[in-house]
Amino acid sequence: MLVEVIATSVEDAKRAEQGGADRLELISGILEGGLTLSWGLVNAVVKAVSIPVHVMVRPHSQSFCYAADELRVMKEDVRVIRELGAAGVVFGMLTPEKQIDRHGLELLLTEAAGLNVTFHRAFDEALDEQKQDGQAIEVE
Repeated sequence: MLVEVIATSVEDAKRAEQGGADRLELISGILEGGLTLSWGLVNAVVKAVSIPVHVMVRPHSQSFCYAADELRVMKEDVRVIRELGAAGVVFGMLTPEKQIDRHGLELLLTEAAGLNVTFHRAFDEALDEQKQDGQAIEVE
């Protein structure tokens, strides 16, 4: 079993490692459910600890739906996070219909090659079935 601890600062990260965490999920905006943080903080945390650091890539907290411009920003964040030496990224995106945004996911997965990837809590809001004529059907 792995113990992952959320960190929001270099001090959080160091304490988590000292306390026995196996890896970190590095975020800002904890009250908003986790947001992308500054590249400077990512760099500082990666250098400060020896355990894997997975970095949140989420540009806003309004929803898990992202416009094309936001997806481009997220792609750039993933690129820089990889270059800074993080072990992984954490992201997720949905369509307005609460389906997994396959286009956005493919865009970021391509950029995340070589990193561990976690699909975050957007998954909890994704629909996995729809009602049609009173019967539940699976959505692919």
